[in-house]
Amino acid sequence: MTDLPTQFLPWDGLYNLRDLGGYSTTDGRITRSGILFRSEAFFRLSAESREDLFQSLHLTTIIDLRSQQERQDQGFVETSDGQRLLHLPLLDVSLGSDLDRAQPDYLAKVYRAILISQPHSLREAISTIVNPDNWPLLFHCAAGKDRTGIVAMLTLSLAHVPNDLIAADYALTEHALRGVLASNDPELDPVSWRDLPQSVIGSTPATALATLEFIDENYGSVGDYLVELGLDRGDLERFKYAFTAPDRPR
Repeated sequence: MTDLPTQFLPWDGLYNLRDLGGYSTTDGRITRSGILFRSEAFFRLSAESREDLFQSLHLTTIIDLRSQQERQDQGFVETSDGQRLLHLPLLDVSLGSDLDRAQPDYLAKVYRAILISQPHSLREAISTIVNPDNWPLLFHCAAGKDRTGIVAMLTLSLAHVPNDLIAADYALTEHALRGVLASNDPELDPVSWRDLPQSVIGSTPATALATLEFIDENYGSVGDYLVELGLDRGDLERFKYAFTAPDRPR
């Protein structure tokens, strides 16, 4: 993992564990490190390794975006005293079932469907993330790509990270999946990535940019979208300043 960008955090058994800190914002600030983390699921970790990870990150809250079936297939997260676990499924199996997986805009269409059809889970996830009482916090799905990617897009946009950097963060998952696909170990690949077309397993900047553009065109901004879901605009604004700090001149 030595060649991966600095947002990646090395941990044996994880390929897509990242810190959302270190991103410059449009108003001269920078997102704080050690506060919000994104990841894939922890099915490759022993219980001891998982506990060590949570302790090393000082986690207070873990948000699991997987379905109940995925949790049964891949395993549940065990938390320690003082840690809060929220299960907020973010993908109905029927979403995207009528779309052509071979089309390059397949994922962008699925993401739009999630934004429209999953208001409860998105509202609860973001309302938890923006509350500093829940920090440090980690959110994850199975591969840390799609559902985790959407939540990361919304979170970074609230912090006024520019869209090109948000898209770059989303695209980093391709680095992570290279490790899984190169392993040739079926134990590392329970979601069968090798059997899926590139239009499904990819994470191109264009997909993230199309998702953010959809929000802007239909709701005005990410903040407006989340207010429509029921979040308080003042809480969103306070989050921006709590999660960022003045950027130092380079």
